Amino acid sequence: MIFKDEHTPSLIPKSFFMLSLISASLLAAYLMFTNVDDIISILQPHAVDGNFVRQIILITCLLIYIIRLFFTTLVFLKRKMRWTETIIISTLMSIALFSFAKVGGGSKLVINIYDYLGILLFIIGSFINTRSEYTRYKWKQNEENIGKLYTGGLFKYSKHINYFGDILLFCGLALITQSYSMMIVPLAMSLIFIFFIIPRHDKYLGSKYGEDFLEYSSHTKKLIPWIY
Repeated sequence: MIFKDEHTPSLIPKSFFMLSLISASLLAAYLMFTNVDDIISILQPHAVDGNFVRQIILITCLLIYIIRLFFTTLVFLKRKMRWTETIIISTLMSIALFSFAKVGGGSKLVINIYDYLGILLFIIGSFINTRSEYTRYKWKQNEENIGKLYTGGLFKYSKHINYFGDILLFCGLALITQSYSMMIVPLAMSLIFIFFIIPRHDKYLGSKYGEDFLEYSSHTKKLIPWIY
């Protein structure tokens, strides 16, 4: 079970997770910005040749995402991260980030309205995720709130507003790639949240906070504010 009352640093698996994502992004950047003749021969067939501005946008977005994730994973996330979970998530996320960069970086289309919309969604999603995680973290730092359920900030609009932020920012990245096939990433993420992670998280929160969580659930949407 993912959600348990086991609060340990888990520095080694969390560091492995971050290094996996950083490595995938650096590999994508290497294939984008290195002259094809200078790329290691075995990787030359995978060189990424596309619109330079879009490549810059994508790598910048990935850098912002990784910096945010660093603080979320190593500072905000207090629960234990098990190796099975770490390996699965590291593999899937590394493939996703590399695919965004490779597919989008290979697009030769000029920057257009879809890119601007993608950037906007990325910024909004990043803000929602970061803001919600940070305010909850600061609230829990207060000793008076130990053992209490946090329902303030953006969490008053959705029980899992941080997951909603993730979906939005990945939709943004998918739009920037100019490839509709990349929408499978936020779609798959949404399905995993809805059918796997949220039910288990709600079960854990229900067992931990009891009536407080039931009352909170009775008037708060699960994922998308005012909708679901």
